[in-house]
Amino acid sequence: MKRVSRFTLSIVFAAVFSVTAFGQAAAQPSGKIGWIDTQSFASEKGGVTRYVAASKALDGEFKPRVSELEGLQTKIASLAKEIQAMQGNAAVPVNQQTLLAKQDEGQRLQREGEFKKKEFEAAYQARMGQVLGPITADIGKAIQDFAKQKGYSVVLDIAALANASAILVLDPSADLTKEFIIFYNARPATTATTAVPK
Repeated sequence: MKRVSRFTLSIVFAAVFSVTAFGQAAAQPSGKIGWIDTQSFASEKGGVTRYVAASKALDGEFKPRVSELEGLQTKIASLAKEIQAMQGNAAVPVNQQTLLAKQDEGQRLQREGEFKKKEFEAAYQARMGQVLGPITADIGKAIQDFAKQKGYSVVLDIAALANASAILVLDPSADLTKEFIIFYNARPATTATTAVPK
């Protein structure tokens, strides 16, 4: 789930930052350029505290469904081993009826697992938008405030650029990630970012 969250986070921030960077570049053409690693926002140690807390709450909310999917995977793997053992033992005659029943059960569990996985992914994505959407929007606004205060005309999302293989040269002195996270974590929480609707 964290991989899905980080990928989605990068896409959301890339959209926010492209608008932010364009608007700021037009307003202040002679300003500085810096970059932020948005993937660091989800880090439990040193990340954006509100984002991390909301992510943990989201993962906790979906933990029973994840456990159910893992249980189905375990059953399917166990059945596959039983079927393989039945077919691989030439010394013991195979009961075709039992073998067919196990194969049918395995196929049923496979279909059930695929359906539940798709259902889970859709529900998780929708809920992630509800829970993390307001926080990412607030972070986007805070980046604009931060950039304006510090005199940056362009702030790039280095995670999105890395995913697009668009980085040729990277000056570590332009890294604003830690400074921004400290800035954001010091801000008072807004109502939009503290409420987690169910």
